[in-house]
Amino acid sequence: MSYRVVLGSAPASLGELAAMLEAENCEVRQLPENARGWTPELIRDFAADAQALIGTFAATKLPRAVLEAAPNLRVVVSPIIGTEHIDVKAATELGIAVGYGATPENILGVAEAVVMLLAVWRKQFMTKHETVRAGGWRSPVAGHLVRHSTVGLVGFGNIGRAVAKRLLGWECEVIATDPYIDPAVAPPLGVELVDLNTLLAKSDTVVLLVTLTDETWHMIGRSELATMKRGAYLINVARGGLVDEPALIAAINADQLSGAAIDTWEQEPSPERDPMRAHPRIIVTGHNIGHSDEGYASLPVAAVDNTMRGLRGEPPLHFRNPEVLEKWRTRLRHLGVNSAPI
Repeated sequence: MSYRVVLGSAPASLGELAAMLEAENCEVRQLPENARGWTPELIRDFAADAQALIGTFAATKLPRAVLEAAPNLRVVVSPIIGTEHIDVKAATELGIAVGYGATPENILGVAEAVVMLLAVWRKQFMTKHETVRAGGWRSPVAGHLVRHSTVGLVGFGNIGRAVAKRLLGWECEVIATDPYIDPAVAPPLGVELVDLNTLLAKSDTVVLLVTLTDETWHMIGRSELATMKRGAYLINVARGGLVDEPALIAAINADQLSGAAIDTWEQEPSPERDPMRAHPRIIVTGHNIGHSDEGYASLPVAAVDNTMRGLRGEPPLHFRNPEVLEKWRTRLRHLGVNSAPI
């Protein structure tokens, strides 16, 4: 049996996804590179008979209207962790499974990066490094221990738990906030679940680890930054739109925060003259701080695996919307597909 698969935008680092899918007996069609939205013609030619849609869809998005116009669609797959360009809520309501690139290598890469950034800032590594590079020797700024500091995780999914596991070994106090997590999940890990305001007020370091949605857009703004412990540090390795960037700069300049680490930006690539790029108290990277060769190697394999499982009626290995399961099975039955038991 041949499957009809459509590829949207995807990072070049993912390699030859098309060839890998063709090797699995898929008929692969690629959305035009210049597509910047779904026209009726694109929907007709690419979505109407597609059984799987794969990509980040950063350029075109993947809205409800396209999902509704794809009656044969079984699975949507993001080859990366991010799914903000896919209407996951609509997919769930329509009974469509969504897979994503939550591979262990991807998750652990971000978790390791968070711990590194936290230690770099607490130890004042950048200041000490620049002092020597500039011709000096010993910086007068000593820094602080990571041990016994309070780290607040905004989001306690796979990455949040991986961060917590590592920091608890450093004898940190780890707290978290996540409205979608059962409080019974956190205590065995030694993590206390609190509300957002409590987390902001108590944490020496706040780490953002949530997806970008209408609800989380600018969730860290002027009011939230003012609630944070004076001298605290903010790490954003999730999505740039979570933070009101001008408000963050103002909070640092006013010494409300000691600094920040920014890997994800509201606009990517960020403008060359973006004030965060040159700010002496902000560590900046280009949305790749958690990337690794191992992570890159894992993502296309997972994307193909998620796709083929979904096409065969098996739940994706990395399942973004597991709550869709019953509706998905009903949809598959209407398509003449026998879903596999979990």
